[in-house]
Amino acid sequence: MNIKKPFLFVFLSSVIFGCSNNDPKQEVTKSDSTAKKVALNYPYTAKYSLNWQPGDEQNAVVVLNSIKKYMDGDITGAFSEFADSVTFIADKFLFTGTKDSLINLMTPMRAQIASMTFQPDTWLTAYYPDQNDTWVTVWGVQKWVLKNGKVDSFYIAEDVRLKDGKIREIDEKMRAYPDQKAKK
Repeated sequence: MNIKKPFLFVFLSSVIFGCSNNDPKQEVTKSDSTAKKVALNYPYTAKYSLNWQPGDEQNAVVVLNSIKKYMDGDITGAFSEFADSVTFIADKFLFTGTKDSLINLMTPMRAQIASMTFQPDTWLTAYYPDQNDTWVTVWGVQKWVLKNGKVDSFYIAEDVRLKDGKIREIDEKMRAYPDQKAKK
């Protein structure tokens, strides 16, 4: 009777594991490209082209390296991949001028900060063939500690336009977090 138990175990194991289907599974690709194409009547006209395609991810590397260097306090490195002429748009801030002038403006601003961090959620690289432009959009949380000890943060979306591998425009949008209520 003891011999029958191992035989039964081996037999059941071979049946269970031997009967698996070894055929490769068909992957079902889901895409909006299979949707019926219809002419759309948008209620607004876009300011920028709607004709875009995935862009070269090397542009995202350029943007992320620039952000990282700025966070680390390396101002010269942060602006090394900028074009000679730059536009920087942010909340109540507009700069259009040379890279060197932007560095001169940003250096004292960054000097007030003891430390900074940036935690990206994700990024998207889009190429617009109509304009021959690449935009990299980065979403994430930026935190900093001022030299006076004040700590703050905001959620940020950076739209960065590159041409020929150089940063030419930054359009920064930020969302401040609500003030924390004092605990009683």
